[in-house]
Amino acid sequence: MALYAVFGQPVLHSKSPQMFRPLLDTSDHYTRIRPVSAEDMIHFIQDLNIKGASITAPFKEDILPLVDYVSEEASAIGAVNCIRNEGGIVLGHNTDHKGVTNALEEAGVKLQGANVLVLGAGGAAKAAVFGLTRARANVYISNRTHEKAKALAGRYGADLIPWERTAKTPWFDAVVSTLLPEAIPPFAGYMAFGCLLDAVYKPSRMSEHARSRRIKTIPGERWLIWQGIEAARLYINNKKTTKEKPISPETLEQHMAEKPCPENLCIFVLNEKSKSDFGEGDYDLVVSAFGKSDKWIAAIIDEEKHLAFGG
Repeated sequence: MALYAVFGQPVLHSKSPQMFRPLLDTSDHYTRIRPVSAEDMIHFIQDLNIKGASITAPFKEDILPLVDYVSEEASAIGAVNCIRNEGGIVLGHNTDHKGVTNALEEAGVKLQGANVLVLGAGGAAKAAVFGLTRARANVYISNRTHEKAKALAGRYGADLIPWERTAKTPWFDAVVSTLLPEAIPPFAGYMAFGCLLDAVYKPSRMSEHARSRRIKTIPGERWLIWQGIEAARLYINNKKTTKEKPISPETLEQHMAEKPCPENLCIFVLNEKSKSDFGEGDYDLVVSAFGKSDKWIAAIIDEEKHLAFGG
């Protein structure tokens, strides 16, 4: 039996368990874990012997200095989005860049020589710029905080588009948006582009803008699936994830539609009293609550449910 997980804050909304379960051996389990910090996450991985995990916000950059080994890609991007545990030695990797480039290529974008605009300058944007630069695209960056965009552009030799620009931009073969759902650049109306890859799963202003102009929109699920295929090869070690037998995106996609039922959630609160009772069940959510009050625990669970299901 092997235990795998996705770590985040929040994390109940994550589709990683649905996506990866078809790739697991029948005795293995995949759960969602909400740690209180990156350090807490490392303790989870080692104490519970978690064989591999995906890392989501806000821990991708925080965990980087805490792992025992950092891959070349993760070091260059400055973030870790998946880890592998080899006998207590934690190895950090980043496959987000593959999620971007493969999703765009799947949509018919020939990246070499293409003009691609990346919106944002956080962890996801860094991975996008890394992958696009490696694919020899002409990369442009725009972010509300100009200094962050400038630093990222300088690191990769990309061009800057000022956030407050009020003139036409160059033609972009693709736009990669890592913005929050409610954000949109002021120059969106001046922008001409061929397609949009939106990192978020929820409806966003950027996606609505693209669809209103009948511009092809690639949903964030394609990014998730393609980075997931690469991540599975790194941390799920079985016959289903070998390079000799390619993982089908369609296999992962059909399982992503499934999600936990809010009325029938299996939640495990992990603390000093319950640690010895942690079993091998299929938990929908594990909450790290060492030293936390019942009131704090209830508030966290309510927050997770609200963000995952609304209401």
